[in-house]
Amino acid sequence: MAQITEVAQNTYLLDLGENSMLGIPEKAYLLADDVSVLIEPGSTTTASKLLTSSKELGLNLENIAYIIPTHIHVDHGGGTGYLAQHLPQAKVVLHPKAVAHMIDPSRLIQGTRLVFGENFEEAFGPILPVPESQINVASEGEVIRLAKRELRIIFSPGHASHHISIMDSLTQGLFCGEALGILLANMPDTPVPAAAPPFDLELYLETMEKLRKLSPKLLFYSHNGVGSNAENLIQRAKENSLAFGNIIQSALEAGEDQQKILERLSEYLKGRFIEVELQGAFMLSVFGYIDYFTNKK
Repeated sequence: MAQITEVAQNTYLLDLGENSMLGIPEKAYLLADDVSVLIEPGSTTTASKLLTSSKELGLNLENIAYIIPTHIHVDHGGGTGYLAQHLPQAKVVLHPKAVAHMIDPSRLIQGTRLVFGENFEEAFGPILPVPESQINVASEGEVIRLAKRELRIIFSPGHASHHISIMDSLTQGLFCGEALGILLANMPDTPVPAAAPPFDLELYLETMEKLRKLSPKLLFYSHNGVGSNAENLIQRAKENSLAFGNIIQSALEAGEDQQKILERLSEYLKGRFIEVELQGAFMLSVFGYIDYFTNKK
């Protein structure tokens, strides 16, 4: 059952359940104003839940003027085409590097199969094209002006070259996607890097500092809700991203396998932040770091 919660002024978190393949929740945000904005449509499976449960949640989806995925990885933007085709009044705001892949998602589908397997649609649903007429190609610093708030687009590479973040003037909150790491359910105050390949650690750290300088009061994460101590969360995300890089690079030089790397990372977190084991799904981020260091040689 989908749930809706007001997490900041005129800002609603839509909890649409856990993804069966990743084992982490997919969440969307609805911003209510003179028109509505949907941030993070999620996968097609998630987007279809939103459409079917909208009446139960009391949502008027016909009022949505903008759909904004922070990036087009399947668990964040895979359902964009599905929603756009059902909501023809909505404009889809995309990073320039994402546009071609949303108009013709064939390469995006191919890449998703490489990461999640041939049967990825069983968990995520199909990736459908976005009608070109509905696309708004974003520019760095572009402002979407609504009656009560302004949404500023910030290019945020590192996790993905096509990643954007959205700064909201009303709540002083930042919709950060995975540009500031990811909060796992068992680690609510310790963001760990989201580093699915292709990943660029150097750009990731630069983006974190860029977003820190915006001084957000809230961080709206895409998988596990809202963080209120933004300065501390960003600092921990930076520390963890750099430390994970050092640990993984050392392990690779020592010839250690991926399972040993995951054990090393868990030991690091236990000694520094929290008694917790990293979930197996985090192995995808290990692959991203390995790919990054391999390509740097």
